[in-house]
Amino acid sequence: MDRNQKEQAIKLHDCLDYIGLRAQATSVGLLQLCAELVAVGILDDAAVERIKNAIQHDITVSRPRKHGQADFETLLRKRLDAVFPSACDPRIGMRVGTAQAMQDALTPGGSELAGG
Repeated sequence: MDRNQKEQAIKLHDCLDYIGLRAQATSVGLLQLCAELVAVGILDDAAVERIKNAIQHDITVSRPRKHGQADFETLLRKRLDAVFPSACDPRIGMRVGTAQAMQDALTPGGSELAGG
């Protein structure tokens, strides 16, 4: 992510955090909306990729630790890919693994990218 993208992601993160749109309910609504729009052909895979990129950028800039950053980003992307719909499969809610598996992958000397 370049400097401008990072600055924009930080501003958006702060704004959404301030107004309280960080809830799981908002995420569920976004996923359902994407699934509906993909199913009727309004969103294509490229649009869904841009949505996932925006989410990944926000989560990456809000993460306080820097150790294991590459592993974190890889696992985050894998999990985003699992829950968002695609043109060939507009369903949502695929298995992404446990929170503990993600934590284990991020600790020094932890397991491989588990939880997929």
